[in-house]
Amino acid sequence: MITEDLVRQRVRTLPSMPTTVLALGKAVADERCTVDRVMAVLGQDPGLSATLLRLANSVMYVRDGRVMDLRSAVLRLGFDAVFHLGQSAAIIRSIRGGGHLDPLRLWQHSVAVGLAAKGICGLVGRSGDQESAYLAGLLHDIGKIALDQCFALEYAPVVAAMEAGAAGLDAERSLLGITHAEVGAMVATQWNFPEPLVQAIRGHHEPPGGDFLAALIHLSDLLVRTRIPNGPADEGLAFVLEEDPAYREVFAEAADLDEERLTFGIDDELDHAVTFVKLVFQE
Repeated sequence: MITEDLVRQRVRTLPSMPTTVLALGKAVADERCTVDRVMAVLGQDPGLSATLLRLANSVMYVRDGRVMDLRSAVLRLGFDAVFHLGQSAAIIRSIRGGGHLDPLRLWQHSVAVGLAAKGICGLVGRSGDQESAYLAGLLHDIGKIALDQCFALEYAPVVAAMEAGAAGLDAERSLLGITHAEVGAMVATQWNFPEPLVQAIRGHHEPPGGDFLAALIHLSDLLVRTRIPNGPADEGLAFVLEEDPAYREVFAEAADLDEERLTFGIDDELDHAVTFVKLVFQE
């Protein structure tokens, strides 16, 4: 069994939050931010710059022909998109995955959950929570990567059990004595993320009552897993959205929820996530 103390010791070997992410966030948060300032930050990370240029020319953003330089790409994407896409790409590039998981599928799932959570915030009138929702969704399964990288031998039987049809959380508890949600919260703590985000990662499978962010990530995760299964156990995943306690937590104030719009929105975000992560992995 893996103890929490051992996890805390080993996750220190994981990469820190990329400095580009921190610098981009600080630049974009400044209302006086200029293209030159964003360019100066990106100039310190040629790999990320190349990724953003590819994104600007992808099917998600291309409109009036190809752009050939980073300045034009930044202008096409806009500061907010540069930050969110850059943040995601930098995190994925720094901590792709270990030897047992499929990193492409895992990150496509994670980006999709982040985008879905952000979109749902807009539907329920909580636009102020959109950025936290996206980051919590992006990182909700970071504990899986931490286990795969820091406990490769111990995690191998868990992956084998999941490939044989076991639910991931059950396999982790049975074979490790700790779950990826708990480990992910420790990684988020190490990265100095705010406590609400740490708790959302910890509780995304079993959200405690009164925690909007954890409930939101839980629902977004379920909605995405019905479209991108995490493994054989998800192949037949079905649930009644309205019967999940997290649904009442998230949609409590959305009296006229358009579920068709929600469904189509999730499908669109899924397409964006798949395209985005494929572009990041082209490096």
